[in-house]
Amino acid sequence: MRVDTRTLLLGDWTPVVRDGIDVLRLGILGGAVAYAVTGDWGAATLLALFGGITVVARLVNLPRLYDLSLTVAMALQGFGEVLGLYDEWGHFDDLVHFTLPMLTAPVVYIALARVEVVPDPRDETHLPHYVGIAVVTASLGISMGALWEIYEWRSDAWLGTNLSMDNDDTNGDLVRDTLGSLVGAALLVAWTRFGWGSVRRIPGVNTHEDVDA
Repeated sequence: MRVDTRTLLLGDWTPVVRDGIDVLRLGILGGAVAYAVTGDWGAATLLALFGGITVVARLVNLPRLYDLSLTVAMALQGFGEVLGLYDEWGHFDDLVHFTLPMLTAPVVYIALARVEVVPDPRDETHLPHYVGIAVVTASLGISMGALWEIYEWRSDAWLGTNLSMDNDDTNGDLVRDTLGSLVGAALLVAWTRFGWGSVRRIPGVNTHEDVDA
């Protein structure tokens, strides 16, 4: 089968491995298997958990961009933990606190749209709706960041971990969570502005074709 640039970037290659996103997904799951073989069950379980989340994203047929976003976010979080990048590179935590809300908050919004809790990005949308999408998406990302900080605080107290350094560290994380959430919200508004929907499209299909899940 001849593979052109469009097919290489957008898929679908085969029914099993559709595109590069699936390759990354398999990389996370492969990492889980590799750590399990070496007997590091903590790392294996962590990667299996994050890999499982990406498999769910594939099953629900997220748009490619947001499937990629979620998969990259899970890879960053998973491999960052098991490879000790948080300890090895001081700014890795800063990177994750910015990118995770940016990449995952829009995915959570799309998930809510799929169950008709919020408007679908593909629906007819006007300025007040754009503002609402931005506010909801940013709020989701900021809330997830705040919940994570609460988890770190309680984990240190109850489990003896050392996740939360001090108030400056917590406040800095929340600032980066907020900035990432705002960027993610802006990107989702741009996605909405072009009328792209909440499900994966077949390459070449018109953006306004009925593609609801």
